[in-house]
Amino acid sequence: MAVALTTEMLLDSLAIRIDGPRAWDEDLTIDLALTDEQRRHRLTLHNGALTHRSVPLDRTPRTPPALTLGLTRPQLFAILTGQGLDGVTTDGDPAFLRRLFSYVTEPDNAFPVVTP
Repeated sequence: MAVALTTEMLLDSLAIRIDGPRAWDEDLTIDLALTDEQRRHRLTLHNGALTHRSVPLDRTPRTPPALTLGLTRPQLFAILTGQGLDGVTTDGDPAFLRRLFSYVTEPDNAFPVVTP
């Protein structure tokens, strides 16, 4: 079912799982250059919140990110499901991606979506 989500929805699902209090002092920027969508998605973790925005792939960012990943949408999905960086190009230190994921919490499966 997650494969049917848009890239923005996938990134939103990552953002809501960030442990804000633990990530409060973190400040990092990661660009996802999705070649099959011709879009650049900038992830910014700042003040405990992960935000993202999208621009055309050929648009040069004003400020350089700590890490840029060149990948396709299926490769992004593989990264988000813990399958690694196979075939993904990196510009910068991949440790920044590990730092980002260190703030991601497991979802609460007992969360009451609807309460009486």
